[in-house]
Amino acid sequence: MATVSDPSDHPVAGVIIPLVTALDRRGRPDPPAVAPLLAHLAAGGVTTLMLAGTNGEGPLLTAGEVRAYAAEVSPMWRELAGPAARIMVTAAGTGTRETLDRMDRLAGVDLDAVVVLAPSYFRHTERELHAHFRDLARHGRPVVIYNSPGYTGNPITATLVRRLLDEPAVAGLKDSSGDAALFAQFCALAGERPGFQVAQGAERQLADGLRAGAAGVVPGVGMLAPALCAALFRAVLDGDHAAAAALQRDVDRLAALFAVRPGASGIVVIKTALHLLGLCPPHATAPFLPLDDTELATLRAALDLSLIPI
Repeated sequence: MATVSDPSDHPVAGVIIPLVTALDRRGRPDPPAVAPLLAHLAAGGVTTLMLAGTNGEGPLLTAGEVRAYAAEVSPMWRELAGPAARIMVTAAGTGTRETLDRMDRLAGVDLDAVVVLAPSYFRHTERELHAHFRDLARHGRPVVIYNSPGYTGNPITATLVRRLLDEPAVAGLKDSSGDAALFAQFCALAGERPGFQVAQGAERQLADGLRAGAAGVVPGVGMLAPALCAALFRAVLDGDHAAAAALQRDVDRLAALFAVRPGASGIVVIKTALHLLGLCPPHATAPFLPLDDTELATLRAALDLSLIPI
């Protein structure tokens, strides 16, 4: 069994929150509206945010919207979380050129790393994926690779990651594949190059991922219960695996909320839950639709406030 890495200044170490993008009723980013959620996260012991990812609706926002949101949220977060604060932003382009353009638009924003994905829509060879990530790694900022094959359709292999270890700017990997065997290979690769770390993005495998050697976890439900996720991380760090297993069951109970709207992204569910707690507006980008009355009643009944102290 591998040992979880200590939290450090590394961008993928510890509990990383994939922050929602607060929107106004017209669907425009509204940075001040996320302030209650940021305060909730800081009080729960979180130090690292990831903006404009899946939970942040990044692919549905323009590069200018992502930049404007990040430029306001970054100083808000650094003031709340103090010197330990870290912040990453996802540049979610459909291909290399769009991703590089999105990275260009982030120039001047105070970030610790940019998160980059495989191209989406078209299927690509491993050689093409290598060229894509190589070009992104040479852009000038530290990059964290995000393996999300369910969204991109282009899975990242251990062989590809091993080749990318030759790029000094590749700082780490967030894996949301849910493939435990593949994740173990990624963690093994982290031992081959100093400065490269791995984070577990599959919520139901947080404890297992840390035991496999992950440096961090990226739980969407951490927005609801940051202290719970921080406690799980500390339990594994301390070797208290019984406590970690119990805390993982609590995380699983929260993750079950996404069954309110099965077969769809959980963005509307998580935003509505946050809204019910007074932490964030419920609005999501088109074509997402609000929960209907039945879904809303189901969410209200399922929301376990005992796990979410406010």
